[in-house]
Amino acid sequence: MSQEALYMALKESGAENVTITGGEPLLQEDIYSLLALFCRDPQLYVEVETNGSLPLKPFMDIPNRPAFTMDYKLPGSGMERFMYPENFDVLDKRDTVKFVCGSREDLNLALEIIQEYQLIHRTSVYLSPVFGKIQPAEIVEFMKENRLTGVTLQLQLHKFIWDPEQRGV
Repeated sequence: MSQEALYMALKESGAENVTITGGEPLLQEDIYSLLALFCRDPQLYVEVETNGSLPLKPFMDIPNRPAFTMDYKLPGSGMERFMYPENFDVLDKRDTVKFVCGSREDLNLALEIIQEYQLIHRTSVYLSPVFGKIQPAEIVEFMKENRLTGVTLQLQLHKFIWDPEQRGV
């Protein structure tokens, strides 16, 4: 399907919000032109969910640019070495940073990054537990201890509603 056909299908659906996600969407061929096409429409709110491993700066010049929800993988994930911390410099109030935490070490590093880049004042910030690795209550206590009033706890609700191993929900 061409980008124009995809856009027309989106418009015909009546959707006003579109989230580009799945794998790493910024790796897709011609993603810049697709985002630019969608963002040209002032009736659409466009968001991209990214894993934080690729530079976001090239997308910041898109008129009416998309909002980015960027994961930051912490040490417990084994993926931190792939993160692109320069992205913190280009995010603003329309964007979100999500730290997926599996341990106290992860929480401590998330706190350091939040403070170093003053993220609470610049963007939305979420702390999300790795299911089964850390209890949400421990994250809430950490947030209280560190007065992280500008941070939101995010739970993967499907893991609480259905069997955590169930796919396709």
